[in-house]
Amino acid sequence: MTVSSGSTTKPAYGGASASGSGPGEERPVPRPARRGGRASTSDPGAARTRILLAAEEVFASKGYAGATTQQIARLAGVQKRMLFYYFPSKNDLYTHVLDGFLAGIRDIHTRFHQSPGPAGLQQIVAGIIRFVAAHPDPVRILLREIMDDGPHLRRIVDRSVGPLFADGIAETRRNMSQGVFRVEDPMHTLVNIGGLTMFYLLILPLLRQVWDRDPLAPETVEERIEATTRFVLQGMLSGDSTVPRSG
Repeated sequence: MTVSSGSTTKPAYGGASASGSGPGEERPVPRPARRGGRASTSDPGAARTRILLAAEEVFASKGYAGATTQQIARLAGVQKRMLFYYFPSKNDLYTHVLDGFLAGIRDIHTRFHQSPGPAGLQQIVAGIIRFVAAHPDPVRILLREIMDDGPHLRRIVDRSVGPLFADGIAETRRNMSQGVFRVEDPMHTLVNIGGLTMFYLLILPLLRQVWDRDPLAPETVEERIEATTRFVLQGMLSGDSTVPRSG
């Protein structure tokens, strides 16, 4: 995620769908500038948001061990004492970044998991892709923690990822028992969906070198959603099920 001196927009973690938006699309909210001056003490909420956004970028680029609270405070445009006012330690700040991101994924699953099999799956895949495309830095942080078998992984599994997997497995088995999905180990289904929706974000630097377009441009993201959902549904549906129309 590139630091900008101007304001851009970024969907809020776990935000509700905007009016007229597609499934899982998050409502954009103003994203405060992170450089070009210190955060206003008259708006403590803005200062906290700046710190979290800066932490995403620093943790994503340097990892937990390489990141420092001084770097994060500088990028956020605040004094270190203000950072520690909101987050008592680097560990606490890191935890908030991961928990916020995972809460957004949980929100997507909660909103769509009661939909009928193919439609619900299509909506979840679309929602996850839109969400992670809007939050590429937390994706890198989470996947680095997983790949490194990091010290926070056990807590993440116990509090967030484990329950998500348990719910996803139960839901997949229900659709298999009803003849909607092909019968196989549900864990393969979840791993395939996770890989197809999140690996795209890991190879952004490569895609920018070999592709003649912006991989995070809205139209490209929507094409990615279409290609991924079609691939997933064709592979998972039983012979008696049909792929729902997109939109």
